[in-house]
Amino acid sequence: MLLAVLALPESAWAIQGGSVSKHGPWAVRVYADGDPSCTGTVVDPEWVLTAGHCVRYDNWRITLRVGSLDQRHGTIVRRIENATLFTPKADVALVKVPRLKVKPIELGRSGDVKVGRSVRAYGWGATCAPPKPESSCQSNVLKQAQLKVAAHSDRRCELMVGADDFCAARGNGLPVGGDSGGPATVRNRTGHEVLVGVLSGSDRETVASFADITRLRSWIVSVTRS
Repeated sequence: MLLAVLALPESAWAIQGGSVSKHGPWAVRVYADGDPSCTGTVVDPEWVLTAGHCVRYDNWRITLRVGSLDQRHGTIVRRIENATLFTPKADVALVKVPRLKVKPIELGRSGDVKVGRSVRAYGWGATCAPPKPESSCQSNVLKQAQLKVAAHSDRRCELMVGADDFCAARGNGLPVGGDSGGPATVRNRTGHEVLVGVLSGSDRETVASFADITRLRSWIVSVTRS
């Protein structure tokens, strides 16, 4: 599977277009060795879900800022050593942290991800594109963008998604880089906002790929409830 991963070693890109988010208490800013690199989501008081490549190595000093839509505020916590878990099915990881005072997001279920359905992606970072340097356009506040789920057979998506992923086409914005691990959500049948995707890659122009959380739900539940 070929995709453009979104964790960058320097100041990272984020959603181009879209709008400033007024909601997202479960959104987490992820830092690697002190640099903002990715986004994550609180799925349990002791677990944050993000992209696997964001937290891959044990020698990375991973810290997370939680509890604020403004990355200049909130609480900073460190991941618990030797307690980051991965699944071979997709580019996701569960990061264990000291117990948080943040209400976790609900997980989506089978049927919540359908071709043609709108999803909402969240992330921090820069809002510009090359050749403008990303360090000149960092966003301190959480942003969001609407995308629409595309078919795996869509030519734009063919090289970006695996069996346990879904592809989404740009709507009013697109997560472009540095937003790896960020949440994609929908409203379920009862009107609750639920997590259905974790951002893993983007072509930086038209589509982005997400790990399908509805397919990984049983793994997440088995870890967080053990």
